[in-house]
Amino acid sequence: MSQPRVSEWIAGAYFAYLFAAAWIVPPWPRRRAAAAASLVAAVAAGLLSSFWPAGPRAAVVRDWLPALYLVVGYWLSGWYFAAPMAAVERRFLAIDGRVLGCDKGAALVDRLPRPVLEMLELAYVTCFLFVPGGLLVLTLAGHRDAADRFWTLVLLGELGSFGVLPWIQTRPPRLIEPPGALDRRGLLMRRMNRLQIETVSIGVNTFPSGHVAGSLATAIAVGERMPVLAPWLLAAAALISIAAVLGRYHYVIDAVAGVLLALLAWGVTAILWR
Repeated sequence: MSQPRVSEWIAGAYFAYLFAAAWIVPPWPRRRAAAAASLVAAVAAGLLSSFWPAGPRAAVVRDWLPALYLVVGYWLSGWYFAAPMAAVERRFLAIDGRVLGCDKGAALVDRLPRPVLEMLELAYVTCFLFVPGGLLVLTLAGHRDAADRFWTLVLLGELGSFGVLPWIQTRPPRLIEPPGALDRRGLLMRRMNRLQIETVSIGVNTFPSGHVAGSLATAIAVGERMPVLAPWLLAAAALISIAAVLGRYHYVIDAVAGVLLALLAWGVTAILWR
């Protein structure tokens, strides 16, 4: 038997948690399917972590296996969405109004040059590459031994965000508000983001923001081993966070909670590796 990694324990615990949540939250049409899929995922994660074969090639594959857990965990969380919580959405929008102004940042978007807006939209869509890219950078730099710590930090941030969905169910602000300033600018990357959201997204909002928590966790995890890259990675994570809010993909409170969750995950990871 192989020795389970910390990140694998986290993935298994997340799927087991979703299985339990399916029977705790009020019933909804896909409850049985969600419970069954979560149970299968939990068992599969446990078996893979316990009986993973030895050998250098198998170890390399294992380094990347948590990426699969992350994708499965994201899609499974979407099965728990029953109906938007209108009262919560109103509170989140009210916070946006106090922070961004009554126009939700539209005046700022109108003033920003088109290349800046295209860059922000690009930052948002590339978040899906940012996380695996972080591990790739570590691997190419000879830090494969950091893979488990990397995924521990990232999974705590990402799965921690997705795991709140059974309890707080909201739509992204862009689906509630009328078309905004970004939509009027006719941005190429805006259209690319909409296509991506319509094809590979679960289509609902996560609080905290998985984009923010995952990108910041990645920046921290890579920056720990490669401090020279830390400022650049943190800047990229900041761009993703700003893009998430200005693009109305997330509420302000989603982004703030995502930052706090990533920092909490960093603290937990530091304790585990103390």
